[in-house]
Amino acid sequence: MREIFSGTLIPVLLCLSLVVMPAAADADSFNRAYKDTLTVYGNANLDDVIDEYDIEYVQGIINGTEDETQFADANYDGQIDDDDIAQIELIIADEEDELTILDMDNRTVTVPMPVERIIATGYGSIHTLMQLGAEDKIIGCSHPDQWSALPYAAPELDDLPDTGGPSKTNFNVELAASLEPDVIFSCSSGGGFGDVDMISDKTQVPTIAVSSGEGLWFVDELRIIGAITGNDDRARDIIDYTKEKVDEIAEITSKIPDEDKPVVFACGCCKSLTTSCGTTPEIELAGGLCVPGAAWGQQVSKEQIIKWNPDVIVIQWASTEWIEEVLSDPVLQNVNAVKNGRVYSTIGGYWGDAPLDQYMASVYYLAKLFYPDEFEGLDVEEEGNEIWEHLYGVDGLYTEMAEEYNFYRWD
Repeated sequence: MREIFSGTLIPVLLCLSLVVMPAAADADSFNRAYKDTLTVYGNANLDDVIDEYDIEYVQGIINGTEDETQFADANYDGQIDDDDIAQIELIIADEEDELTILDMDNRTVTVPMPVERIIATGYGSIHTLMQLGAEDKIIGCSHPDQWSALPYAAPELDDLPDTGGPSKTNFNVELAASLEPDVIFSCSSGGGFGDVDMISDKTQVPTIAVSSGEGLWFVDELRIIGAITGNDDRARDIIDYTKEKVDEIAEITSKIPDEDKPVVFACGCCKSLTTSCGTTPEIELAGGLCVPGAAWGQQVSKEQIIKWNPDVIVIQWASTEWIEEVLSDPVLQNVNAVKNGRVYSTIGGYWGDAPLDQYMASVYYLAKLFYPDEFEGLDVEEEGNEIWEHLYGVDGLYTEMAEEYNFYRWD
C-alpha cells in the first residue's frame, strides 16, 4: 500500500484552518501556509498523508457530518461524492490514472500517472529528482552549472538534451515539446526564477512549480516531486535525515547568546563584495547574525561594509585570489573580518533555487568557521561527504568540491 505523505523541518508557526487555506505567492509563504498539509487532492482531512482516514472524512462530507475541505475533491471534478472515495482508494493502491496537486505557485495541476518522462528546468528540481532516485525518468534538463555537486555526482546529465533555464528568455520550448514529457518541473515564479505558465501554455505539458523556501528547507519540493514520481518513502527519509542533521548543529548554536554571535556578511560570487546574499538561514542556524538590513541581490558599497563591520565575511565559491584581494584592500583594513583574517570561501546555497545538499553542508561548515572551539571535534569534511553520499549515493563529493572551490580546511 502506498501512502503519500508530507513533513516539516521547522517548528509550526501558524495555525491552519481545516476548511480554508491561505493563498501562497512564493516558496517561502507556500511552506508557511501549508506546512504539515500534503497538497495533493485526496488529502481530505488536511493532514500529512493520504490514507483510509481521508476516505472516512469524505464519507463524512457526503453524510453532512464534516466540513468540505480544500483537497477533498480527489478527482477534481467540482463536486464531492463517491467518485472521490474511489479516487482516494486508487491513490492508496498506487493505481490512479492521474493525480491533481497544488504546486508552489498556488496552481492546480493534473498530471497523468504513472510519470515516466520528466523535464527538469531549474537546478533545484534536478537535484531533488536525483536525490529521490528518479534520475532514470529525466529525459531533458537545464544542464547543471559548475557550482554544484551534480557535475561530480551525475556527469551523465550533460548527455541529456539541454532544455535551458526556466525563464521565457532561455527555455527551449520546441525542444522540450519534442521530447514528449509527461510532466515538466520548473522553478516557482514567486522567486523570479521561472515562468511556469509560459512553459505550460507553449508545450501543452503539465508544468509544476517547485522551489526551496528560505529557511523552511525543502519539505514541499520533496513531497510534491515524491508524490508525482512515486518516491514518497525516499522523500520521507530525506526530510527526516535533514531534520536530524540540522538539529545536531542547532542544538548547540541555539544556546549561544546573541551578544556572543559573530556578525556575518554573506556575499555572492564576486571578489568586489558588491552583491549581498541577504539574511540567510544557514548562517542563522550555524549561530551567526546576518548583517542588518541586507537583502538578497542588493548592491553593496564598501562604505556600507565598513558601517556593518562584520566579524566574518563569506564569499560563495571564492578563489584564493579573491580572498587575498579582500584581505589586502586598503579601504577595508579596519573591518573586523579583514583585521582578523576571517574571510572565507563558502559553499553556495544562498539563492532561491539552490539544492538541499548545499544548504545542509553549509550549516556544518559555517558552524565550525564561527565557533572552532565549540565544534573542535566536528570533522566538517567527513560530515559533508556523508551528507552528499546519503543524498546522491556517491562518496567523496565534499572533498572534491572543497579542493576545487577553496573551502577552508581544518588540520
